[in-house]
Amino acid sequence: MKMEKINGSESDKKAGKRYGENSGNPVIIAGPCSAESPEQMLEAANAMKLGGNVDYFRAGLWKPRTSPDSFQGVGAGGLKWLREVKQETGMKVATEVGCEKHALEALKYDIDLLWIGARTVSNPFVVQEIAEALRGVDIPVLVKNPLNPDLELWYGAIARFMKLGIKEVGAIHRGFSLWGKSIYRNPPIWKIQRSLQERLPGILMVCDPSHIAGKRSLVPLVSRKAMEEGANGLMIEVHPDPANAMSDAPQQLNPSSFYDMIRDMDLERSLSAADEDPLIDELTSEMDQVDELLVHTIASRMELSRQIARMKNSDRLRDLQPANLEKALERLHGLASEDGLRPDFVHRLFDEIQRESCHVQSSCPGVFNK
Repeated sequence: MKMEKINGSESDKKAGKRYGENSGNPVIIAGPCSAESPEQMLEAANAMKLGGNVDYFRAGLWKPRTSPDSFQGVGAGGLKWLREVKQETGMKVATEVGCEKHALEALKYDIDLLWIGARTVSNPFVVQEIAEALRGVDIPVLVKNPLNPDLELWYGAIARFMKLGIKEVGAIHRGFSLWGKSIYRNPPIWKIQRSLQERLPGILMVCDPSHIAGKRSLVPLVSRKAMEEGANGLMIEVHPDPANAMSDAPQQLNPSSFYDMIRDMDLERSLSAADEDPLIDELTSEMDQVDELLVHTIASRMELSRQIARMKNSDRLRDLQPANLEKALERLHGLASEDGLRPDFVHRLFDEIQRESCHVQSSCPGVFNK
């Protein structure tokens, strides 16, 4: 996938610094995927408080699940539980809102931070309604990336809150829904994260390693990688009894594992030798996925060649002129240079693709036999 580098306007850059610049220690947001009961909430919150380095206790109340038969969250009733957590532990609390009504309900219970989920971000109408509901309210808002790798959609959702005067707006990289197999549940695209940070310098960039990883064993590795890629915060799912969690059980840590990870993760050092094997496995898996995408992409191009051949056969299209091919190669050379590829390699690659394309066209019945 080609992502263009986007240079924000001066107002964008000032807004990024104003609404999310984070210095010092990373922001840590932790707690269960879903609120399940007041007892579970207090148990989790007291465990988070014990470690002393969690900035916000998080819990999902409204769960936008794919299947209507799965746990949909406890809803607005859980806001009372979050307020009790805040009163008993003194911790700041956070939850996801998926519509205007959710946001207004959360404000009634003094929730300290709101985030907008990936599914919601994909609907600009709903995002605008939530932003309007929060107009003039002094509350931090974090915006997750949309499900599909669309930088403009992510930036646009953030901009809606900024334009309505929300003083602190940040971003959450939670990975993307991509075709093909991966070691991850939602593979990260660090390049898109960096592009957003370039457009909004100083914005608080939080990584959600739980949703990226999909399995608890990968959460520490993804967390480390995220910090190396420029994230300045982490949102991590932590449950007192992950195996029996009502949602996303495989990706949640227990409190002990969570604090072991935070303690052992030196954010300034590079990957150690102990990390190299899982990292190599991760990169190899990603490479396999890209290779599969390449094969399917080339197959799609050959199908387009067959369609062109059929149109030629019906005298509806002239042969592609050599000058057009040269222009196409010139454009591809420019793209190659931008992405760090050698133009001569790209030339050889597309020369072979063009040869195969000509073979495909010549093999179509009736072509060149008029």
